[in-house]
Amino acid sequence: MTPTIASATPTSSAAPPQKTFDVEVVSGRPDMISGGDALVRVAVPRNVPPHQVRINVDGRDVTARFRPVEDGRTLLGLVDELALGDNLLEVRSNGQGKGRPTATLTLVNHPAAGPVFSGPHIKLFCTASGSPWNLGPVDEDCHVAKPQVTYRYRTTAGGFADLPDGPLPGNLATTTTTSGETVPYIVRIERGTINRAVYEIAMLHEPGTPAPDPWTATAGWNNRLVYTFGGACGIGYTQATSTGGVMDDTLLSRGYAVASSTFNVFANNCNDVTSAETAMMVKEHFSETYGVPDFTMGWGGSAGTMQQLLIANGYPGIIDGVIGQIGYPDERSTTVSGHECRFVTQAAAAAGLSTAQRTAVTGFASPNTCGGYQFFDSVDWPATCPGHVPAAYRYHPVDNPSGIRCAMADFISNVYGVDETTGFGRPIIPDTVGVQYGLGTLKEGVISPEQFVTLNERIGGLDVEGNRTPHRTSANVDAIEVAYSTGRVNQFDGGLRWTPIIETRGYTDPGGDFHDRFRSWTMRERIVKANGNADNHISITSSPGAAANAAQVRALADMDAWLTARAALAATRPGLDDAELTRMSRPDGLADGCIAPDGERIVEELTLDPAARCNELYPYHRNPRVVAGGPTSSDVLKCRLQPLDRAAYPVTFTDGQWQRLRAVFPDGVCDWSQPGVGQVPLSATWIRFQ
Repeated sequence: MTPTIASATPTSSAAPPQKTFDVEVVSGRPDMISGGDALVRVAVPRNVPPHQVRINVDGRDVTARFRPVEDGRTLLGLVDELALGDNLLEVRSNGQGKGRPTATLTLVNHPAAGPVFSGPHIKLFCTASGSPWNLGPVDEDCHVAKPQVTYRYRTTAGGFADLPDGPLPGNLATTTTTSGETVPYIVRIERGTINRAVYEIAMLHEPGTPAPDPWTATAGWNNRLVYTFGGACGIGYTQATSTGGVMDDTLLSRGYAVASSTFNVFANNCNDVTSAETAMMVKEHFSETYGVPDFTMGWGGSAGTMQQLLIANGYPGIIDGVIGQIGYPDERSTTVSGHECRFVTQAAAAAGLSTAQRTAVTGFASPNTCGGYQFFDSVDWPATCPGHVPAAYRYHPVDNPSGIRCAMADFISNVYGVDETTGFGRPIIPDTVGVQYGLGTLKEGVISPEQFVTLNERIGGLDVEGNRTPHRTSANVDAIEVAYSTGRVNQFDGGLRWTPIIETRGYTDPGGDFHDRFRSWTMRERIVKANGNADNHISITSSPGAAANAAQVRALADMDAWLTARAALAATRPGLDDAELTRMSRPDGLADGCIAPDGERIVEELTLDPAARCNELYPYHRNPRVVAGGPTSSDVLKCRLQPLDRAAYPVTFTDGQWQRLRAVFPDGVCDWSQPGVGQVPLSATWIRFQ
């Protein structure tokens, strides 16, 4: 996270001093501190002896909290016992003479249970006291009194086991980190609660040796942090029982510290805002406890990649680089494909389409792909709650209208707002107005005019209760605009203008896997649309399995090299902007491409050209909205309309068919050459929700 620096302002009426204090919060942002403490660095000017520095917080002397580091002219201290809200930190010299420098910085503290920027808490069912965590009694925020520390070790047989008390076991393995240190492969695991989530932190450390802290290095840590994110998408209302995982041999064996929390798994908490907030707070705790990492890399596949991209775009600096696998750009535009799969599948049966024709209308490689995408759309059904939400708490339009609605709109109503008429979260139901499903297949002669008309007659829509409707539905434009302006539809126009991204994809399109390769192109097109280039995006496709795993491991090394070079360049070229730093520091040879089934690594720019070697090996497919004429960026939730034009079709409709088509599209059809309704740029990064 890029620290905020407060330069001193002289308080004397004398001439300004030659040098000033530089004060920075290195554990996070000074306006988003949590848990009552902050790690602060003070750079002391040459005209002030370090022993004469005095540091106060709201008049309380905290000088003793600071110790010299680096060249002895830098002081590092953990300032604790901060009050909620504003705390004024003052740095001054107690020497004699006029014009001696001073500096002030306001530290804004928030509760350890949050929120910091995500808005008011929602109902949460606690799990920290039970299995698998067993962290002890919880309070009203699902928090436990203190974290617990346990140790595991890597056996010479290649597995993890609990470290016994007493002498080290004879089957203890060793490992050599990226720093070149060979150490016993013993993992320290800390578990506790932050922001109402259960977090985990793991790193190499041998019991009995000095514990790492901001002033003490440990041989097992390479000074890098990897933050892991888990997949799927669920409306949680739960503290949950899994994190993104920290016991990862690929990461730990190389000396990386690994952190995650239950709110960083979208299956538990499909809310990227609280995922971002929790990652920020866990990282803050990590920095205050173990030391500030040189940089933090994200790690996770599917919706784990989705979270990384959304967080890096909306809250840049929480993670410094994205390492994703089989991912998607965001939740909302992906969920649209789930809804449209359901609409098209049911309408295609009524239109008499064959399996091959139905598959062509969806755009996917397999008739099974739509089944996978339909896992997403359940998040918009208010009555479909997970099992941990007791029946008595659940919403029912008649029996319990004030109960918990397990729909995305209500789950993150802090973001989308509340509909004043219904009192529910403002939903972004799939907008089907004007969308000509199967248009591409009609033009190609795959379906007939009659099938095209019948298909579109039967598409229908969805109401706020999650029920299918025979008529097409129009989404709430205010909610759509919020989705774009706050980054819920990821247009890659915030922190992703410069954050390095390496995404790998094991190719499974023909088997019906919904982690289709087309999503890599969707990311690329959005990046280019926002930034004019894709200098910060690398995409690698391979066969699934071992080849994909190897590509992921290489991505880890490549991202480490990229961020290391970026930090070095920033130190020597402070005038470069973020995007230029990323472009200039990308390692030589790191480029788009694919890995052929025989192991050949093909360097080739990502393209839609079917004749490209990677596309011959791993062909792209489409989705229903692209087959309907939509942009390949798949970023339009509600299209603008243009008049229905009979001459625009390369087929002949009968008069009866044309009248039926006019009845389906009374206000016109999509004009995909225009931006979508409500499609506005990201309004800002680091947005706070009230």
